[in-house]
Amino acid sequence: MSEDAKVEVERIYVINLRRTREASRTRRSPPYAIKLIRSFVARHMKVEPENVKIDNSINEYVWSGSIEKPPRRVEVKVTKYSDGTVRVTLNTPEEAEKKAQEKAEESK
Repeated sequence: MSEDAKVEVERIYVINLRRTREASRTRRSPPYAIKLIRSFVARHMKVEPENVKIDNSINEYVWSGSIEKPPRRVEVKVTKYSDGTVRVTLNTPEEAEKKAQEKAEESK
């Protein structure tokens, strides 16, 4: 991601990680769940999976249940830049509340 790249699209997705249960217990979190997140974002943002950069906060969240029990779903904030790269970060509850307040203020 270059310094002069501008934000094109910013969206929030809830990614269902139910399919991680299909993998063996010792391969769920790191390889399988992260690959699912990367492929989901690449498909929805119409980019190659190599251009998807996943933040460390998502990795820590997926690992929070150890290797055998990753979370069932993860809420992410996806930002696509003009140079074709996509940055994926964990959507924190504070951001969601802030966005809801802004929307309420706009409607008044």
